[in-house]
Amino acid sequence: MNVLFDHQVFSFQDYGGISRYYSQLLKLFAQGNEVHPDLLIKYSNNSFLADLSIRAPQPFFPSYRFKGRNEIIRLLNQSYFNKEYRKRTPPDIFHPTYYHPYFLDTIGDIPFVLTIYDMAHEHYPHLFHSFDFTIKNKKILAAKADRIIAISSHTKNDVVRMLGVPESNIDVIPLATDIMLDRSLLPAVPLPERYILYVGARNTYKNFLFFLRAVKPLIDDTNQLCIVCAGGGTFSATELNEISRLKLSDKIIQMNVADEILAVLYSKAKAFVYPSLYEGFGIPVLEAFACGCPAILSNRSSLPEVGGDAAQYFDPEDQESLVTVLSEVLNNNDAADTMRIKGSKRVKMYSWEDTARKTLETYKKVLRNVIQK
Repeated sequence: MNVLFDHQVFSFQDYGGISRYYSQLLKLFAQGNEVHPDLLIKYSNNSFLADLSIRAPQPFFPSYRFKGRNEIIRLLNQSYFNKEYRKRTPPDIFHPTYYHPYFLDTIGDIPFVLTIYDMAHEHYPHLFHSFDFTIKNKKILAAKADRIIAISSHTKNDVVRMLGVPESNIDVIPLATDIMLDRSLLPAVPLPERYILYVGARNTYKNFLFFLRAVKPLIDDTNQLCIVCAGGGTFSATELNEISRLKLSDKIIQMNVADEILAVLYSKAKAFVYPSLYEGFGIPVLEAFACGCPAILSNRSSLPEVGGDAAQYFDPEDQESLVTVLSEVLNNNDAADTMRIKGSKRVKMYSWEDTARKTLETYKKVLRNVIQK
C-alpha cells in the first residue's frame, strides 16, 4: 500500500505535536512491510524530519524568523507538490497533514484520509486572525474525505456535532509519546531548586496569562518556588509586560530544549501545569507521566480523557481552583507520589506503534470501500 503525505504541517512547524505525530507514522510505516510511505516536500525547517530515512528537504532560512517566512515555505511546497505529483505513480491513499484543500484537483479520484486534531478554531474563533481560514478549509475537507481520524473521543464528538460528519466515518486514534528520561543529562542553564513547569505554546487559548496570574500568590508565599517555561519561543512583549506587572521577572525562565533535556525538566519539576482552554489530545500530559512529574490539568476538552485518574484537575477560568489543586500537590508529598505512580501506569496505555497500527486499519477500510464502489 503506497501512502503519500504532504508538506503542510512541516511547512509551518519547526517542532510541535502535529509534526511529531506524522514523523512517527512515517518512521514506523517505513519499518514495516504493509505501508510504503512517501512525503512530497521540498523545503522545511522541521527538526523531526532529520531522524527519518527519507530524502531530507532543504532548510529555508532556519536561523531567521521573519514575518511571512512560513507562508513562503508553504507556497513553495504547494507549487512543488502540484508539479511533482503529476510525474509520479498515483498513491493508493493520500494523507494531508493539515487542512488546506489545495490538493483536491491535483489528486483527482485518489482517496484521502483526514486527521482532525481539534476544534479550537470553531470553539474560539475570536482568538484567531481574520485571515485564518482553518474553519472554512477544515469544513471543505471533512465533507470530502473518504475517512476521518480524530485523535480523541472528545474531538470526534466535536467533529460530529460541529461539522455534521457521521460517527461511522470517524476513527478515534490516540497519540502517544516516546520521550525518554536520562537523569545523567543536565540543562545548559541552572534550574531553580523548586519550580512549576509549563510546556509548549502560550498563545490564545493556551491560557498562559491566566496561569501566571493564578500562581503568583503561591510564588509570593514561597520564596524558592519559580516557573520554568519549556518551548514556545521567547516571551512576547505582552507576556513580558505581564511578567513585569506581576513582579515575576526574577522568578521565571524560558528555555527552548530538545526532548532529552525536556524529560529532565519534567522529572525535576514539582508539578506540570496545563491550563489550556482546549486541547484535541495533549501529548505533554503523557510526557509528564513518562518522566514522573505530577500533572495538574485543565478540566476542559480531551484532557480528562487522556489524564484519567492519574492527574488532578482545575477550572481554567477560576484562579482559586488552580491554586487549591496546585497547593495540595506542592505541600503533600504522598499525594504527589501517588500521582507519579498512577501516571507511570497510565502512559503505558499509549504507544506510537498502536497509533500506526490503528491508522493502517483506517487505510484498509478506505481501500475496501473503494473496491466495493
